Amino acid sequence: EPVQRLLFDAPENSSGIWELAEFEIYGYGFANQATYRSNIIDLGGAVSLGNLIWSGNKEREAEVELRMRSGDSAEPNNYWRFTFRGDEKSPFDIQGKPLTRKSYAKLNKGEKAGITYDTRNWGSWSPAYDFDAETGVMQADRPRRYVQFNADFYSLGDQGSQLDYLQFSVSDPPIATQVLAEITPGEVIAGQSTAFVYTLRPVFNARDLGFDSIAIDTPSRAASIDAVRIDGEDVSFDLRRIDERGFELGIPRIATTRTGDRIEIEFHAEIFQFGTLFSGQVFDSEKPYEVRQSLTAGDANPLVDSDRLSVDLLELDRQSIKALRIKPALFTPNGDGINDLVQVEYDLLNVKAVPVVIEIFDLVGRKLGSVDDGKRESGRFRASWDGRDRNGKVLPAGIYMMRLMVETDEQKSAVQRVIGIAY
Repeated sequence: EPVQRLLFDAPENSSGIWELAEFEIYGYGFANQATYRSNIIDLGGAVSLGNLIWSGNKEREAEVELRMRSGDSAEPNNYWRFTFRGDEKSPFDIQGKPLTRKSYAKLNKGEKAGITYDTRNWGSWSPAYDFDAETGVMQADRPRRYVQFNADFYSLGDQGSQLDYLQFSVSDPPIATQVLAEITPGEVIAGQSTAFVYTLRPVFNARDLGFDSIAIDTPSRAASIDAVRIDGEDVSFDLRRIDERGFELGIPRIATTRTGDRIEIEFHAEIFQFGTLFSGQVFDSEKPYEVRQSLTAGDANPLVDSDRLSVDLLELDRQSIKALRIKPALFTPNGDGINDLVQVEYDLLNVKAVPVVIEIFDLVGRKLGSVDDGKRESGRFRASWDGRDRNGKVLPAGIYMMRLMVETDEQKSAVQRVIGIAY
C-alpha cells in the first residue's frame, strides 16, 4: 500500500551530535512506480556518443522505460528572475552571474520567475528503449559533452523489475565537430521510386579524426546509388552495403583540412510513411572501433531550401494499403517444385505495428484459409501461400479470392485480388 507519511525520531545522546548514513524501508511486493535519474555525467569535452548496453530483468506484468538525453552545458534548465521592471525576466542574478539551481533556490519567492528547459543546449529525452534488447544507440545529433539517464519502473502486484547496470561507449576526439546534412526533395509520391540528393557539410577542428565512409538509413532497400560528388565534382565510391536498412559508401577521405566541403550522394528510393527520416552517420573505416558519428539536420547546402532529413508524402491517402500484387495469378501447388507457391507483395502507408492478415475465400464468400503475416509498419513486404486451406489440405483447381486485411486504430482497410489454382 502507498506510504503516506514517515516519522523519524532522532536518537538522543549526551553530545546531541549525530548523523544519518542510510535507512531502509521494507514491505511486501513491489512499489507500483519508481524512478531513478542519474547525475549529469561530464565527459570532459564534446565526444561522439555510441551504443548503450544494460542488464536487468523484468517479469511479465512489469515494465522498465529507459531513456537518455545529452547536452552541451552542465545544467539542462534555464532559471529566470523577475527584475521588477515591468514583466522583465532575467537569467542572471543581481551580480550579473548566470542563475543556477542553487542560486535560484536562494531567491525570494517573489523573485522566482520560473524554470524552462534549455532546448538550445540540450536534446529532449529519447524514446524509451526496448528493455529486453539490452542494447541501443545513444540519441544525439552531434558530439556532446554531457549525458544523463532516466529509468522508470512500473510493477503490478508481486511482479517486479530491476536494472543491474548500464554502460555506454564514446569516441574522443570525435569524427568531426559537426556534420550538417539535408535531403531533397522534401515531398514525394508514396511508393514511387524517387531521385534523392543527400547533402553533407562537415565542420572540423584540428583534433577531429575525419572520415572516409558514409551510412544512410532508408525505409526500404534503395533502388540504386547513382553518384557521389564533392564540391560539385563526381568522385568514385565503393558501395560496401545495401539492404533493407540502408546503405554504406566508401568515399575519398575527408580530412580535417576540408572543413566546409559539400558532399552530395544521389540515390533512388521509395517511401511509405509521412515524415520518413533518412538519418545517417559518418565514420573512419580504418578505425573500426571508433563510434560512428550521427549527422545533424541543417543547412548543408545554402542553395537548397530544406534543412531537414525527413521526407513527407504529397498525398495523404486514408487507406493503409497502397498496393497488392500477386505473382503468378495462376499457380500449380502440386509439389513438383515448380510454381508451387504464390508470392504476395504489398505496400503499407502511414501505419505502425499493425496486424496484417491474408485470407483466402471461395467465390461464394466462404473463408478457406489465411496467412498471418504478423505486425508490420509502413513499407513494402512479401509473403507466400502454398495453396493449402486452414486444415493443411491443398485446395482443388478453381478460382479463389485473396484478401489483404489491415486494421488500425482508426479503420480497417482491405484489398482483394483474384487467384487461380490449376493442375
